[in-house]
Amino acid sequence: MKRLLSVLLALLAFPVAAQNYPAKTVRIIVPFPAGGSTDVLARMAAQKLNESYGQVFIAENRPGATGTIAGAFVAKSPPDGYTLIMHSMSTYTAGYLYRKLSYDAATAFAPIVNCTVNPFYLVSASSLPVKNVAELIALARRRPNELTFATVGMGSGAHLATEMFNAAAGIKAVAVAYKGSVPAMIALASGENAYGINNILDGQPYVKQGKLRALAVTGAKRSPAVPDVPTLLESGIQVEANLWTGLFAPAGTPRAIVNKLNEDIGRMLETPQMKEWLMSSLGGEIAPNSPEQFSAFLATDSTRWQKIIKQIGVQLD
Repeated sequence: MKRLLSVLLALLAFPVAAQNYPAKTVRIIVPFPAGGSTDVLARMAAQKLNESYGQVFIAENRPGATGTIAGAFVAKSPPDGYTLIMHSMSTYTAGYLYRKLSYDAATAFAPIVNCTVNPFYLVSASSLPVKNVAELIALARRRPNELTFATVGMGSGAHLATEMFNAAAGIKAVAVAYKGSVPAMIALASGENAYGINNILDGQPYVKQGKLRALAVTGAKRSPAVPDVPTLLESGIQVEANLWTGLFAPAGTPRAIVNKLNEDIGRMLETPQMKEWLMSSLGGEIAPNSPEQFSAFLATDSTRWQKIIKQIGVQLD
């Protein structure tokens, strides 16, 4: 009887908690180092939420182990809405790559809102003597296991997308992992590696500087952010992959708080300024989505990536 009463009181308290939320600082944990697209999006969300609520939202970087360090931290945090995580497809999917994790990626988090979906970006070092996908493939086939490709971390979405490309193109190359997008792009631009797949935001500045060469995007259609760059499909490679970035809370967070954040961030994303920034910087698009719709999307997307992981044989630890 006492337990039932406690549950009922807790349920009655949920709307009150949402009305008073937030009453203290909210941390948005970023699973990558500062400077990458996930970090930029988290900081922008924190800024807009600060303006909306008049409370302090901060982005806190906890990189490492393809996002699973941050994931484990948030998974065991109190489900009160004061510790959130800006997962990308990379860090969320990484939970399926490790055999020994302290949390279950499928059940540890409460999806709040899918902020953006955008294609990956295939680029090569400008010093590499290739100008398109066909020439890269021809070079890699002539030099099996000699070319290296940069990744933002083993098992990341960018790494998986590159392995998909390699498999579809029939080439063999060596992965070189870096601790985040920024160092991966710096290394690639310096010529340390031959090519790599990343997001448009982090790769495009080096393309504009002439240090990287844009070869393809991985979406079903060309990206408005780089309209002159063909898709892999156009280039004859049957690979289509997208990177999503979304906000989560620990599982068990009151639904009223999840819904409140979903509505407020949804309004932020729907402004013309944010839509333009997402499209021009990330090649990203948004679609209004409830927590339930985001959950349904994740179920389908995660199943797809698990099949891909099995096919290309990527396993960590």
